[in-house]
Amino acid sequence: MTAVSESVLRITKSSGFRFLIVGGTSVVVDAGLLWILHGVLGMWLSPATALAFLAGFVVNFGLNRQWAFASTGRLRHQLAKYLALVAVNLLITVLLVKALTALGVMYLIAKVFTTAILSTVNYFISRRWIFI
Repeated sequence: MTAVSESVLRITKSSGFRFLIVGGTSVVVDAGLLWILHGVLGMWLSPATALAFLAGFVVNFGLNRQWAFASTGRLRHQLAKYLALVAVNLLITVLLVKALTALGVMYLIAKVFTTAILSTVNYFISRRWIFI
């Protein structure tokens, strides 16, 4: 095996890389559902944002626990910590998306921006506090 292929293999097995893949999947679920709920069905922005956010986080928890961090810790304990993180993220997401749209930013761009900021913080919280 070459040094390059070993490096690629090591990167793809890292929790950081897998966290990014899981995050991307969660963003697709979240943004896609937001678009359907608000953009297609006309649901008010705040509840549509909250529902889409929660759906993305359900996907995120399951994939991060099983694949990104391969955690064997107690499910209830991890879920309780994760739900605390979700609550804080939900509040920040709804408030920031609403504030950015009030400033004229398109709601999907506001959502992606908010998600990018929170994802960075969430990786370290997940690695050091939730999935240990």
